Formats: sequence, C-alpha cells, structure tokens
Amino acid sequence: MDVIREIHGAREALINQVNIIFDEFTERAMNGTGAKEVYRMGYESEYRLTSNPAIFKGKKPIAIKIGDERIEVSTWKKVVAAIMDNCNKDAEKHVELMNLRGKIAGRERVILAKTDKGMRSPLVVDENLYLETHYDTETLLRTLMTRVLDVVRYNYNDIIITTRVD
Repeated sequence: MDVIREIHGAREALINQVNIIFDEFTERAMNGTGAKEVYRMGYESEYRLTSNPAIFKGKKPIAIKIGDERIEVSTWKKVVAAIMDNCNKDAEKHVELMNLRGKIAGRERVILAKTDKGMRSPLVVDENLYLETHYDTETLLRTLMTRVLDVVRYNYNDIIITTRVD
C-alpha cells in the first residue's frame, strides 16, 4: 500500500513540477521575458517526504509543509529541525525520542544522543536531545525517516517539501 501511495505521490509531484514550469513560461511570455530567462531562474517543486530521498539530491529546500503550517527553510538541516521539532512536540513521541538516545548509531557516530559530544554537526532538538545531521541529503533524510521517525511511529506521510532547482 505504501508503494502505491509513493507512486501516486511521485506522479503528483511530477505533474506539479511540469505545471509550475509551464505556468512560469506562460507568465514570462506574457511579460516579454524569454524561455531562457525562466530556465535560468529555476523553479519550485513539491515532493512528499515519503518520496525516494534520492530525488532531493541537487535541490535546495525552500519550505516544508507539516499539516496546515508552512515553514520557510533554507537548508536540509532546517528541514530536519522542523520535522524533529514537530515530532518532539507530541509528549508521547518526546518520551520515545528521549528513550532512544544513545541507542541509534551510525557507522562512526551516534545519531541521537544526550549530548553533542562526538557529533560532527549536531542539531539541538530539545534539552539533552541532539541529532547528528552530518550526512548528504539522501542519507540524512533516509536516516531521519527509517532510524528515528519510524521507530517512534511518527506519521510523516503528509509532510510536503518545496524545493527550488537553480
């Protein structure tokens, strides 16, 4: 069932991407700006967090939508911070995150810990709760979903990430 949802999400994201490009082409044509200028400016695309994380490589995040809230972001670390902040707001999830500290390790560093000691790029989630974020985009998002959010049973199916390709 998740595969079907991911397929539909990918189709929707692709259709949205094409629509945005053609809307910008149309707007530029009406304003007298050529297609080359539109291409140079880049365009925005929306993807579900549940999409294959490889799709985010080479893209810059500009916003994340969690529920009805749109949060402006400029880095993948800020995307992760917004998601972790939302997850941590739930009292039950907070307790589960705190219980996970020191139990999830990557190849070289712990992923979730009580302190930032030994972390290369720590994200402060809460007092005594740090997340390692020193990964490439794909690994960061995959690690977040599979090693943290899935473990605490956080529903991230409806999270939308808006990116810009320049």
